[in-house]
Amino acid sequence: MATGTDPSPVSGNEGEYLRRFLVARAAGNADEMAVWWEALLTENVDRVRGMVAIEARGRLSSDEQQEAVQRALIKLARNMVQTFRGSSMGELVGAMRTLVKGVCIDVQREAARVSRRETPLEAGWDDEDDGGGRHAAAIAGAAQDAQGIAEAQEDDEEVLRLGRDFLDWATPQLSPRLRSVIELDRGGVPVEEMMRRMGVSRDVIYAARSRALRELGKLMEAYPS
Repeated sequence: MATGTDPSPVSGNEGEYLRRFLVARAAGNADEMAVWWEALLTENVDRVRGMVAIEARGRLSSDEQQEAVQRALIKLARNMVQTFRGSSMGELVGAMRTLVKGVCIDVQREAARVSRRETPLEAGWDDEDDGGGRHAAAIAGAAQDAQGIAEAQEDDEEVLRLGRDFLDWATPQLSPRLRSVIELDRGGVPVEEMMRRMGVSRDVIYAARSRALRELGKLMEAYPS
């Protein structure tokens, strides 16, 4: 049974990547910020997947969960590199959790409209026992970042609008390796199984994910709306 705890511990690599990101941010070096944010995002793909699984508990179908994962990753890659104002891994994880929760609710609302559910599943999303105010604490801890996320709301709405249709259009345009990783990721295939099927290491999978997210971000500009 899923619990309210963070799906994965903070690694030493994450701490170092965040430190370098903060140095670049303080220096106003956007290129360096992008490099270290990409490294942080690559380290956190599985954490985001776990957060979605926790938030979606009984509310989202398997397909809806996979869409929520992809939306959250795209938003993290495109927006939060500029909007994150924290300085610790705790604040970063809290900001990610807040973003993931919002994405899950948006995905559910869209699904409810399509299926004409009479009672939206997110009704009571905040009413359940969350283990001592877990979500409230996460949102409070990410309050500083929330203002930045709100400032990027226009971009967020674009991502939400594109969603699955965009990924269906864009994924075939990726290189074979990047396409394979994204397709497997959308199918909910664990990293270990991706490694086995593709015959590559974990680092190669993570690097391909990161590159694919960058390419998807570029393709969004050319997507026929």
